Amino acid sequence: MLPFHEAWLLAGPVLIGVGFGTGQPMITGIGFVVLIVGAGARWWARVLFARVRVRCELNQTHAFQDEPVELRLELENRKPLPLPWFNLRLAVAEGLEVEGEDTAEASSPGFSWLPRRGALGWYERRRWRVRLRARARGQFRIGPTQLHAADLLGLFPRQHEDAGATRLIAYPRVFALDDLGFPADRPLGEDKGRNPIFEDPLRIAGLRDHETGDPLRRIDWKATARRGELQSRVYEPSATPQLYVLLNIDTLEHSWEGYLKDELERTVSVAASLALWGMERRYAVGLLANGAVPNSDRPIRLAPSRARSQLPRLLEALAVVQPLTMGALARHLQREAGRLPLGSTLVLVAALVPEELAEELRRLRDGGHRVAVVVTSDRVDPATLAGLPVRVAGREFEEREVIA
Repeated sequence: MLPFHEAWLLAGPVLIGVGFGTGQPMITGIGFVVLIVGAGARWWARVLFARVRVRCELNQTHAFQDEPVELRLELENRKPLPLPWFNLRLAVAEGLEVEGEDTAEASSPGFSWLPRRGALGWYERRRWRVRLRARARGQFRIGPTQLHAADLLGLFPRQHEDAGATRLIAYPRVFALDDLGFPADRPLGEDKGRNPIFEDPLRIAGLRDHETGDPLRRIDWKATARRGELQSRVYEPSATPQLYVLLNIDTLEHSWEGYLKDELERTVSVAASLALWGMERRYAVGLLANGAVPNSDRPIRLAPSRARSQLPRLLEALAVVQPLTMGALARHLQREAGRLPLGSTLVLVAALVPEELAEELRRLRDGGHRVAVVVTSDRVDPATLAGLPVRVAGREFEEREVIA
């Protein structure tokens, strides 16, 4: 059954038939007018969105929290038939602030509409530029777009949705370490004269007999098979210092209790600040966190590197950290220990340090690594961190908000 706004088109043939049957030319003429106008309007509506393009792009897809980003929105009609009127709506994630614009609430949770209205002539293009700011770190989606329009008489409204979307990654805030209360000369504490010599696992110097405590990854199985005894690889030394930032996402002892938003954000910002500090001093910086990569069941892990692309990768990984964890950080650190070059600097950033995690850090310290702890809350028991160098990030803590 035809909908009502299209069923009236049948009135044209009916009037034509009645006019011919009664010999009334006026009724016949009205019938032809209804038929021609209705058919023309319906055809117009059918090709309304043909060769109409909506494009949305950002001048940069990665920015720091509160940094302005320009959004370019374009609507183009590449045919000789105009859009008499249009209503264009762009979905914007609620975490994004649109400067100087009034947005409307969208039906999809977590989004709002950025509207644009007007008319578009043949072969005409309309462009708009707006400024966005991310009010928090994270990954924010912009799109899809919905376009509403109709024929010249408004008889056949149509809607077109473009599912395309772009994403903005908002990095966490970063601070100079002295702004966090760290000494500017030795922010991670004294080095105690340790000679910073590291092993390069990509450069094998030779073999030796296996010793107790050697990780499995050091064993050369082919040489072991030839000699009949376990043989371990010996790596050439490397002067590149290694800094591994360890991020404990847990802010409460039990995950079902929720999390402390302020402490999580502070912890992530301190981790980002340490990563930036390490890259500026030519460390090979890596990251290990007990959170999941978005849309994946893998933990957040970036091997240490000095490449130029490493800092954006580190900041992006920290930007998408969520309060949901993938188990205790201590267990992830145990699995990672075999990959750590001897003499690496390990810095734990945490608002909560369980005894199991502190014990694993002491074991790594005794194994030849330099270990430091940066606490971001006042709820860490000093006795738990006995024997480990500890820094406190900041002197005061804001009231904590529990998110269930």
